[in-house]
Amino acid sequence: MKCILPQPLLTLVLLVAWLLINNSIAPGSIIMGAIVGLVVPLLTHRFWEIEARVSNPLALVGYAGVVLVDIIRANFVVARQVLGPNRVLHSQIFELPLDLRGRLPISVLAATITLTPGTVSCRVSPDQTRIWVHALHADDLEPEIGEIKQRYERRLMRVFGQSLSPESATAPSTGNDA
Repeated sequence: MKCILPQPLLTLVLLVAWLLINNSIAPGSIIMGAIVGLVVPLLTHRFWEIEARVSNPLALVGYAGVVLVDIIRANFVVARQVLGPNRVLHSQIFELPLDLRGRLPISVLAATITLTPGTVSCRVSPDQTRIWVHALHADDLEPEIGEIKQRYERRLMRVFGQSLSPESATAPSTGNDA
């Protein structure tokens, strides 16, 4: 079964995406979506080094909801900042220490940071313990770091079944760690 469906979740996502893009559930659309859903993973399975192992699917749904709300809210905030006088912008690059481990979870966090308007993940350290983030407007870095860690990183740790180290759970994170 693994050779027919090397990435069953991707197959399902591609099928659903195909149907949504075509705005049709006609038999032809379903067949074409199934073909796309089967062929793309078969052609790309050699490139899939990382298997997605979600430990808590319910936490993933909650995470997606939080990210969606944050993206919508950040769009309005960034629009107000950009359309207002530029002298109020205080962009900074800061270092975000990571408790999250693994290439896939860190990639999801970096993508989330980049998807949220007003922030861009610039670089992940080679040892994968830090991400450098550019914020369009950040007067005080400690709340910015704390918000990313609380809203995204801790939730991703639950999604991927990782636990906080005792010192991370009790001590507030600052940009000066590392």
